[in-house]
Amino acid sequence: MVEGMVSAPGLGERRDVAPLEDAYRRIDPTEDGWPTEAFSGHATAQLKRLGKLLATGKPLDPEAVAALADRQFASTPLRPAPLEQVFSDKTFVVHRLAAGQRTPPARIESATALNRLIEPFAGSVDVHTKLKLFKVERVGGGIDTSVLFQADGTTDDGRLQMNATWRCRWTDVESTEPRLAAIEVLAHEEAVQRGASGRLLVDCTESVLGANASYRVQLLHSTDHWRARLARDHGLDVVANHGLAVGDVNGDELDDLYICQQGGLPNRLYIQQPDGTLRDATSESGADWLDYTASALLVDLDNDGDRDLVVAHELRLLFMSNDGRGRFRLEFGLGTHAQTFSIAAADYDADGRLDVYACGYNPTVGAVRGGAMGEPMPYHDANNGGRNMLLRSVGNWNYDDVAERVGLGENNTRFSFAAAWEDYDNDGDLDLYVANDYGRNNLYRNDGGKFVDVAGALGVEDMSSGMSASWADFNHDGWMDLYVSNMFSAAGNRIAYQRQFKEGVDDKVRQVFQRHARGNTLFQNTGGAFRDVSVSAGVTMGRWAWGSKWVDLNNDSLDDLVVANGFISSADTDDL
Repeated sequence: MVEGMVSAPGLGERRDVAPLEDAYRRIDPTEDGWPTEAFSGHATAQLKRLGKLLATGKPLDPEAVAALADRQFASTPLRPAPLEQVFSDKTFVVHRLAAGQRTPPARIESATALNRLIEPFAGSVDVHTKLKLFKVERVGGGIDTSVLFQADGTTDDGRLQMNATWRCRWTDVESTEPRLAAIEVLAHEEAVQRGASGRLLVDCTESVLGANASYRVQLLHSTDHWRARLARDHGLDVVANHGLAVGDVNGDELDDLYICQQGGLPNRLYIQQPDGTLRDATSESGADWLDYTASALLVDLDNDGDRDLVVAHELRLLFMSNDGRGRFRLEFGLGTHAQTFSIAAADYDADGRLDVYACGYNPTVGAVRGGAMGEPMPYHDANNGGRNMLLRSVGNWNYDDVAERVGLGENNTRFSFAAAWEDYDNDGDLDLYVANDYGRNNLYRNDGGKFVDVAGALGVEDMSSGMSASWADFNHDGWMDLYVSNMFSAAGNRIAYQRQFKEGVDDKVRQVFQRHARGNTLFQNTGGAFRDVSVSAGVTMGRWAWGSKWVDLNNDSLDDLVVANGFISSADTDDL
């Protein structure tokens, strides 16, 4: 019998539960030396109860609030006044707490303070609230926590969203039901979308895709649904890193949609109709791959005027030509050096042909399929990932991996998630930014077709959990700026600032872990160099961010940011 195995009682074998007990001990913060995490769990439960009370759209019952708050409760005004208007157009108006406007908490009845906060939502039936505890600090006999508060709902003025940061003081901190003793507002913002509809965007998925059987039978089902029905060997992965591609594949000047899928489920091609609906053209497309597909591109690879298709399977790339009607034929394929998560196309050498850069994650050598859960070493500055590839087009559907020859072999063993081409230094050729998980990113400057990694020299390594990169000139100064999505981690923010975290290591290492938890980064291009303006611009907290894109949502010629976030969803709604 293998050591540590637990046998069924009564069969003559000794029941050894020590390993299991040890595992439970390690995940119990009270047993593993992390009392602040135990407190965080209790306080979070109290905040959840408070959030449910705030989301009713009705005045709070003083007795219900009293069960959560200390008798000596004190607070600053939870809706500070006056607020400073920082933005206004025909669609939005935004007000914020002005710098230096904060006041100390004063004694007030807890229900009164909270009722004033949610007063604009009175009578609303669609109020949503969220309170997220992300810092814990012992102060005297109590505990202070930093809490993110968010609420949104319909009001008389339109749809209102409140975003705030609170410092909360707690008493009864040794209890499983600590009590709120004080709330101090550190930051407060209110954004109102004007108009009776209260919506800038409307979910049209059902109306666009609903007529297709594949939408109902395949796409509407969750990963868990398919994991219960298809063998994991097909390529099903709980993390589900799958993208899509948009482009006109049949020349009717309407954008079509190619959706990448889990292994064992067919990728889907949907053709846009004149009325805006999408028709499933998968079976006729020739691109209904059943292999695990992380990403795809719809780009003109052979310069014949139509969109061809590049498909990134887990360990290979496939290049498919388009006959102009949305029917594809395999022209070229090759294995990759690593599990490929994303691809990006550009004519890096200005020879008139598009080249393709492939981002590698887990290396193929000796690797067992593990989705996004690799084994980075060290965690905060990993350099044992798979190699990325630059496939240069040499014409007639032939490609050559030239990464090493053109300088892209430098710092090329990281866990790469995404890449974005852009001429950041305005010298006429395309440079390349690579967002890497578990550590440093790359910025490869293109010098006439040869590359050098200048990320460290320019201060854009952004040592964190890079998920995506997107370029735009957000301040209209003629220089392209860079936004990188990472992961805001409430647990990371709590733990990495505790004294016992990484005891004995250099402070710089601790700071790197703290940076990992901060969130997203905005680098302003100051003329070929960069400045981190993330905090002042207010764009760090994108939650657990994956993709990010610049887009002008309100047609004012200024690029706005859209950040896709979250993680594995189920009946538990506690996604980040």
